[in-house]
Amino acid sequence: MKVEVNNEQLILEAAEAEFLEKGYGNAKTVAIAKRAGVSHSMLHYYFRTKDKLFQMIFRQKMQNLLQPIGLIFDKNLPFEQTIRQIIETQFNFVAKQPHLPLFVFNEILQNKANRDLVLEFLVPHIAVFLEKIEKMLNEEIEKGNICQISIRDLMMNILSINISTFIAMPIINDFLPIKDTKILEKMLNERCESNVQFILNALRP
Repeated sequence: MKVEVNNEQLILEAAEAEFLEKGYGNAKTVAIAKRAGVSHSMLHYYFRTKDKLFQMIFRQKMQNLLQPIGLIFDKNLPFEQTIRQIIETQFNFVAKQPHLPLFVFNEILQNKANRDLVLEFLVPHIAVFLEKIEKMLNEEIEKGNICQISIRDLMMNILSINISTFIAMPIINDFLPIKDTKILEKMLNERCESNVQFILNALRP
């Protein structure tokens, strides 16, 4: 059983690397199997098709993001702290896999099946979070603590400012290469805090 689990994990890790490097269309199961150090037939034994591999990786990634966001609401924090933790959670998630946003964006645009997968998997989960955030948002608006803003615009602002950081990073790194990991980590921490302050300041009346 342990060998099977290890093989399955090796295949998933190899597939993720292959997809991110070459895109879904150019990734080949033969190359994934070679990268994982398993036979091509073993890869098909576990996952059957490239589609199933992609779907499993995508679901895992989204669960890794959605689970900690769900836990934020269990803390019953004040509105600003809730928004702060949502921004930080999403930012830190993408920081660990900076190539993921552009990859997912490209695949959603180019592949209807993957677009349908996003809608099928994400919409039910996100709807629950949006309902909770919108309730808190409306309460803060009624109290006069924040300006009038729709939940749609708030979430678009958070997604845009966080993801744009990592889409821009390869271009910035070409001009100002950061070779020291500690400097990069410090820069990302500062950028995350800057994003938090930008969103919170924009909410204030």
